[in-house]
Amino acid sequence: MTEPGRAACQTIINDECEYVPTERGALVGWHLAHGEALTTRQAADLLGVTMGTARRIMNKISRAIPIMCYEGEWMPQVMAEVLFCDDIA
Repeated sequence: MTEPGRAACQTIINDECEYVPTERGALVGWHLAHGEALTTRQAADLLGVTMGTARRIMNKISRAIPIMCYEGEWMPQVMAEVLFCDDIA
């Protein structure tokens, strides 16, 4: 059963929902847009992928939206500039 307003998962593997690439990007983007900083490990766990795949996803997302990895955490660039302005400049 799905939550109200949410579509059913289309891909089920081993009784778990597996996100398609578009959903992975959207899910990470949602977390970042809401002020979360994510390590690659956290992104991997969130998406149900390996660390290498999570790193590739984050790198691809950074080509389209201004996010960056600073001291092991992925965050919106504007967040990094506010938090670490002396280090980044």
